Amino acid sequence: DFDFFVHNIITTWDNVHWMPIYERIDEKWWPYMSFVSNMENLSHDTELFLKSIHSTVNGESAWERSGKTGWSENVRDCDVVGKDAFLAVKDKDHHTNAEDKFKRYYTPDLERFIERYYWKDYSNPYYHFSPLKIFPNIATQPAGKP
Repeated sequence: DFDFFVHNIITTWDNVHWMPIYERIDEKWWPYMSFVSNMENLSHDTELFLKSIHSTVNGESAWERSGKTGWSENVRDCDVVGKDAFLAVKDKDHHTNAEDKFKRYYTPDLERFIERYYWKDYSNPYYHFSPLKIFPNIATQPAGKP
């Protein structure tokens, strides 16, 4: 089942895809991180990031240059502008009902386990991560208490 899979994949495999980020990056580098994003905010964070990068030639931001129009569907011609912002949600009527799907697989106990396992990521001030909170009314143990 999903609970068994999650417990085993993150506690028994030495796989960088499942490791806490905290353990993958030496803490001496944290103060040099100027931008950290995650998939939940990818479109918004991409816009913020591209707006922060400016050309030394004309001062134009990467957002103005290509972010707000994205790339065209024509993969052979990079100079053709697109119709939608880079990484923007193209189908606004497409709802995934992800929260309902999470609740089919997660349990409050599994959510607590995940929060405890990744607590260093959630509590690192440079990452700005926040727990998912599938079950917002469950009590979690304080950070660092596995």
